[in-house]
Amino acid sequence: MDRLAQLQAALKPAALDALLLTAPYQLRAFCGAQVSAGALVVTPERRVLLLDPRYQQAVKPGKVEIKPYVGIHEYARALRELFGPDAVRIGVYAPALSLADMQTLNPHGDLTFVPADALINELTSLLSSAEIEALQQAEAVTRQAIEVAFAALRPGVTERQLQQLLLSHIYQESEGPSFEPIIAFGSRTALPHAHPGMTALGQNELVTIDAGAVIDGLHADLTVTRLFGQSERAQQLIDLTQQALEAALQAVRPGVTASEVDEAARAPIRAAGLDQHTLRGIGHALGYQTHQFPILREHGQEKLQVGQVLAIEPGVYLPGFGGVRLEKMIVVTETGGRLISEWRSEERAE
Repeated sequence: MDRLAQLQAALKPAALDALLLTAPYQLRAFCGAQVSAGALVVTPERRVLLLDPRYQQAVKPGKVEIKPYVGIHEYARALRELFGPDAVRIGVYAPALSLADMQTLNPHGDLTFVPADALINELTSLLSSAEIEALQQAEAVTRQAIEVAFAALRPGVTERQLQQLLLSHIYQESEGPSFEPIIAFGSRTALPHAHPGMTALGQNELVTIDAGAVIDGLHADLTVTRLFGQSERAQQLIDLTQQALEAALQAVRPGVTASEVDEAARAPIRAAGLDQHTLRGIGHALGYQTHQFPILREHGQEKLQVGQVLAIEPGVYLPGFGGVRLEKMIVVTETGGRLISEWRSEERAE
């Protein structure tokens, strides 16, 4: 059963009369629509994509009915009609539906909007073999781009110059970047989300590059930190973070909770007395967004499932000195976690 069929089948158990999805990444995930605006309405009988007429050619026919609209008032009226005259409980993705949208759709207060976030998050996190293969390609492009940037390291090169090289490769080989790349030198590597600037590279400094490419709507995410020159303290941080990463990778398997993976990575960092210098989570799922549920963090009770792809990224950040983050993409398989670069399609049972 495909993702859209599973969504439709979930209506009755959830006591929903209809589901409304409006986030562009969800439109692509559920019906392959590569558009910046629209609405997918799923009822027990129908699956209808409401679109601005200009977007109709961007959608492949077959999975859904396509209904064009003109103007915001017609849009709201068409949605009400699609819900059906007896509809009361409408499932929505709460982060994507504003208060203004709810008031427009429900002027008389006869509808009840029910958050269906958990259902939608779970379905979008479970990827098919074709989707994992696309992510595998995106990961390969990302690795290549990062290596292009590291190959250009020399004293005096700036973070901004590396950013240009990195993005040039990503744009040539993919749909574009998953997010604005993070590139930092020296003490700025202690900033987990440093924006590339005009900082020039010096000797014996840490260099962090965090980037991702998009292929077929699927977002990759990798981070590499290396030492340019020599520094015993910096090398110790790299070795410790590598140990944490390997421990987390070993912990990945179906049924394990997000917090258990987080704790596996956190334990060696805590043993080194540096737990206060980490973030309170060490990863997340990937897919049609860069950050998807489950989030691998302390106290996270979501269980890993076969078909999810995780970005595991432990880091240690020492203000005034520098930081190290290492990130790999891992596929959850029946037998455990596998680096996406080593994954093969026969490991994913559809």
